[in-house]
Amino acid sequence: MRLRIKNFLTVLSGTLIMAVSLNMFLIPQDIAPGGISGLSIVTNHLTKAPVGLLILIYNIPVFLWGLRHFSRKFLIFSLFGMFLLSAFTDILWFIKPITDDMLLSAVYGGALMGVGVGLVFYAGCTTGGTDIAAQILKKKFPFISVGKFVLIIDAFIVTLAGLVFGKWEVILYSAIALFISSYIIDLIAEGGDFAKAAYIISDKQEKISNEISFRLDRGTTVLHGSSFYSGEKKSVLLCVVKKYEITKLKTIIKKIDENAFVIVSDAREVLGKGFKNH
Repeated sequence: MRLRIKNFLTVLSGTLIMAVSLNMFLIPQDIAPGGISGLSIVTNHLTKAPVGLLILIYNIPVFLWGLRHFSRKFLIFSLFGMFLLSAFTDILWFIKPITDDMLLSAVYGGALMGVGVGLVFYAGCTTGGTDIAAQILKKKFPFISVGKFVLIIDAFIVTLAGLVFGKWEVILYSAIALFISSYIIDLIAEGGDFAKAAYIISDKQEKISNEISFRLDRGTTVLHGSSFYSGEKKSVLLCVVKKYEITKLKTIIKKIDENAFVIVSDAREVLGKGFKNH
């Protein structure tokens, strides 16, 4: 019950922030950062129909399309998010833009939109639109990723905005807003607790492991493998650290074994002791 209330409040907050982004920054400057919201901004320019109402209208066929592809629970929760976004967008129409600068509007509008959508995704919900359409298309065309489908749809809407508004710079500003919102969505929806994973191949693994434990208070895991060409058995140390600790880790390794082979990769989300709770 507590989790349901938390998710409800998260979706409520997310859709409210999205509506503020639309009314304060994006709609006044004709910036259409993809998705159903972007398409609704374009249509609003042509018909003067309320953007919130248009979001609702455009989402109805998408949800009907999704009935055969998604669980009822997911669709009901997403329908809830869609209604909230639609309602908040039209209720908050009185909000005045705080800047006439298109670049500032694109940056801050995209950032706020990213925060809002990220919160909605974090709660396991969507506001419909291109997210659902992209997942359905992925099932029909499995060789194309969901991300690419979203990019194709958003690129089409951004280009359409430039044609309808008759200003090609609209495409550029809309692309900026889209890029910023996408980055922040990932940051929030995937946890934002970025870390680094280091794979260490060295003849001095025990010493390196002890030093990491002492200097960084981090554990290491031994992975067993073998060289493909020589067949020689090899052990690989795996160590996950916070992003700001990676320089210290590399210094420790280099000090002990200058010939160590180290692979460093991004760990988008880490759950467990010393990082984020499950």
